[in-house]
Amino acid sequence: MEFIISGEKRDLSAADVSARLRGHDPDRVFEYSVEIDGRDWPVKQAFGIAAGLRLSAFTSQTARRQLRKLGFPMTAEPSLVPAPPSRSTRNSRVFDQSRLHEMDTVSATTSFTWLLAGEITLDNNGWPAFPPLPHAPGLYRFSFRPLEQAGGGTVYVGESVNLARRGSNYRNAKTDRSRQRTSRRIHKELVRHLAIGGGVDLSIATDVVLGVDGEPVDLRWKSARRLAENAAVLLAQLDGEKEVLNIDADLGSAESIGDKGPANEITLG
Repeated sequence: MEFIISGEKRDLSAADVSARLRGHDPDRVFEYSVEIDGRDWPVKQAFGIAAGLRLSAFTSQTARRQLRKLGFPMTAEPSLVPAPPSRSTRNSRVFDQSRLHEMDTVSATTSFTWLLAGEITLDNNGWPAFPPLPHAPGLYRFSFRPLEQAGGGTVYVGESVNLARRGSNYRNAKTDRSRQRTSRRIHKELVRHLAIGGGVDLSIATDVVLGVDGEPVDLRWKSARRLAENAAVLLAQLDGEKEVLNIDADLGSAESIGDKGPANEITLG
């Protein structure tokens, strides 16, 4: 039987399922079980092992549907509700992983392409001058070009409901004290880097798709912009060759820009 999951075509038969589960033991069943060779398996565990997929790559409904097509019987288990704690343990604050059971799975794939809008320069007053930007929601990325061709460069990624207005915010952040602290911080980084002869490229993305089928998302939703922004920041952090100016609250503040090499394009997919 052929099916498509996460954009990939796979072929699986009942014999394949039985063979690939040999040597494995079933986990505890909480909701749905499937009987395979006389043993009851959690449907996601059985399908994941048989298809060679991570559990986060598919839903329980998908697993049940595909295994049912292969002729395996399904059983809906009664909900397992933990017994109320005894008086002696009612106030215990110790976390017990074994008391948790699987609910639903979230799988999100986001994709977009950075488009070069132009170069940020300094005007005669020493303020950042931005290339023309659309009055539209989207993402933006500052790529700081180093003075010397070494290292991986420095990037800052952000999102805005109005890209043109956000550019104005960064330009005027020095004098407008109502601006956010981040705007003032990035304004200083831009001015400092450009003043010593460095270059800064500005890229934007106004079209983001979500899911394997590439459904476009409405970037007027802040949650959609933040999803794509965080994905771009994470990829830059994982790259390891770039200095990332985005502050991660769990890891501490970003360091100042260093003279490192040009940043690579980040394409999500």
